[in-house]
Amino acid sequence: MSDHPKTMAEKILGRAAGRSSIAGDYVWAVPDVVYLNDLMGPVALSVIRRMGIAKINYGGKLIFIVDHIYPPKDVPSANNVNIIREYAEENGFAFIQGGEGIEHTVLIEKKLVRPGDLAVGTDSHTVTLGAVGCMGVGMGITDVSAIMALGKNWFLVPESIMIDLKGRLRKYVSGKDIILNVLKILREDGANYMSMEFHGEAIGHLSIDQRMAIANMTVEAGAKAGMIEPDKLVGRFFDIDEEDLRDVRSDEGAHFAQRVDVDLDSLGPQIAIPYSPANVHDVKKYVGVRVDQVYIGNCANGTITDLREAAEILRNRTVAKNVKLIIVPGSRNVYKQALNEGLIDIFLDAGAVISPPNCGACAGLHMGVLGDGETAISNTNRNFKGRMGSSESRVYLANTYVAAAAALDGRIIDPEVSL
Repeated sequence: MSDHPKTMAEKILGRAAGRSSIAGDYVWAVPDVVYLNDLMGPVALSVIRRMGIAKINYGGKLIFIVDHIYPPKDVPSANNVNIIREYAEENGFAFIQGGEGIEHTVLIEKKLVRPGDLAVGTDSHTVTLGAVGCMGVGMGITDVSAIMALGKNWFLVPESIMIDLKGRLRKYVSGKDIILNVLKILREDGANYMSMEFHGEAIGHLSIDQRMAIANMTVEAGAKAGMIEPDKLVGRFFDIDEEDLRDVRSDEGAHFAQRVDVDLDSLGPQIAIPYSPANVHDVKKYVGVRVDQVYIGNCANGTITDLREAAEILRNRTVAKNVKLIIVPGSRNVYKQALNEGLIDIFLDAGAVISPPNCGACAGLHMGVLGDGETAISNTNRNFKGRMGSSESRVYLANTYVAAAAALDGRIIDPEVSL
């Protein structure tokens, strides 16, 4: 089987397992990176203690990072930060303090993962790492604890879906619209325990920020991983030779269980309506829907690219009366760059509230949760019932342009028509 043409998932899991593997195989693999946040890290450590594990046997890169509830909103969340900080310090593991950024953003930004790596995180949006050709897999507490105790865990090598991107995005259309369009095609379970691979001529026109938006939401179709074929842009970012990237990419002739073609030239702004990220339509069908809150940022779309897009819409304008606009830079570096470029002034002048980098209201935790009967439009990744607060609230998902424009009008608008 060694000469069998491989997909990215087959290659990465095979390398991590030290053996050739194809879809359908069960392998014991050693992740290159394991990371835990302030919400799940303390629970994992509790499991480790209950298992009677005195020594962590995982020899890879183990990282504890604070991002979900920071600054802490109450005593339990403050205690959680202290638990993982003290454990990391006592045992010599990496610790990234709150305020540095949202975990997936920080791991890419600081190059703590690389193309071809297998990374495991205690968050479902670990798939974001696929933006740079890393196989990011979200796992539950028990499985992550097992890796810490045993140094490895079993994986089922997934079948892969090829998504072929052709053409170029037009104005007011972004990577967010690409993944929303794919979710419209595949639905919530169309990629269950599969790897979604993005290929095609259009990849070269997409920034790493745009790619992060795409990879981030692959899990919303049930995917185990979502990876974008690494190219010269990724090579330059990591200072990796083209030949080394070729070893990560899928081989010619690799087997894909399904193929999805997406024409970017004809793609317009998309919107996911309550209560599913896959309940996607053209935004023009929902023009006029009133909104109480606009939320921009987090791990899905809190990049400097997103903040520039928001500033383009908000410059010299004011948020509509009774609309709350909350902007969350994805990392400290993004925040600083936005300050240096004058974007924060634009947001403040428009009437926005700027949050420190954290998961906040996206997960219904704090800093902007929705009340009964409220409607929000957000460029984040989930709009399940109660996701951002009250179970009686409603959340629409769209790109940054669409979200920012809604803040000005107090209603959803189509930026291609109204701006």
